[in-house]
Amino acid sequence: MAHRIAYGVVTGFLGAGKTTLLRNLIRSDFAAGRRIAFIVNDLADVDVDGQLLAQEVGEAGIVARLSSGCICCTIRDEFEATLRQIVEGHQPDMVVVESSGVTHPRAVLQGLHHPRLRLDSVITVIDAERFLEYMRYSAAVETQVYMADFVLLNKRELVTPEQLARVGAQVRRFNRKCAIIPTRYADAPPHVLFGAHAAHAAHDLAVRTDDHAHEHDHLRHDEIESVTLPAPERLDEDKLAEFLRSEAVRDVYRAKGFVRMAGDDGVSLFNFVPRRFGLERLPAEAAGGQRFIQFIGRNLKQHEAVLRAGLAACAA
Repeated sequence: MAHRIAYGVVTGFLGAGKTTLLRNLIRSDFAAGRRIAFIVNDLADVDVDGQLLAQEVGEAGIVARLSSGCICCTIRDEFEATLRQIVEGHQPDMVVVESSGVTHPRAVLQGLHHPRLRLDSVITVIDAERFLEYMRYSAAVETQVYMADFVLLNKRELVTPEQLARVGAQVRRFNRKCAIIPTRYADAPPHVLFGAHAAHAAHDLAVRTDDHAHEHDHLRHDEIESVTLPAPERLDEDKLAEFLRSEAVRDVYRAKGFVRMAGDDGVSLFNFVPRRFGLERLPAEAAGGQRFIQFIGRNLKQHEAVLRAGLAACAA
């Protein structure tokens, strides 16, 4: 009988640090002796995180990228077909799924009935600085914590010990059994998180009819939309910072993309969460020649013109 393939889910709200965790995994000793396949889901129409992971694993790696929807609802059939193809066609040692920031993991786990798979662990990454705020934005935040075997209190360096304790206490109210691990840059040891072979009880995966309907309609319920805009040829960092402090991005929960900055011929990965942004220099081939920024947040399509004008004004 063929061996069963470990299956892990990495979840967490927008901008928490999920892709950082997977980049750490790819570079770890744990991954060196294993063939790990990744499925990366992005709500937006262009998949930044999948491109980054594909660059990290190289040509021999397996990275399936599912964008323009959520694998727990709008593109669930595509997700399940992709998973079957990976299991039956590639036969990896482990499959790790990075869900979109608004995915309900319970719905994802319910749909996994392939006989070759065994649930390994559900890992939820939370932004310790923003978690209590984000609880008000989306019902997915509580579900992501409730279903977790491990919860990473990420970005611990941005909060006081007292704030971290409050976040940990709230996590414990949602989930009395999970392991809670404070981290910086999602630096929890991969051998602790993966290979745990967790076992969720049947009642944990049961979904009432009304819950199931809500989870399949959660994007509309939470009013979360994405807008992808072309970035100017070169961006001025001071203008960009001013734009990201303006009312134009008031309803933006997360932004990411590939950009070029003034005075730099290279490509940078742009990341933004409210009141903070960062730039990481990348190899030119990582972006495939693209320059764009994705904005994800509440009712953004009605603000698209304002975002487009604001971004254009950041040109160097």
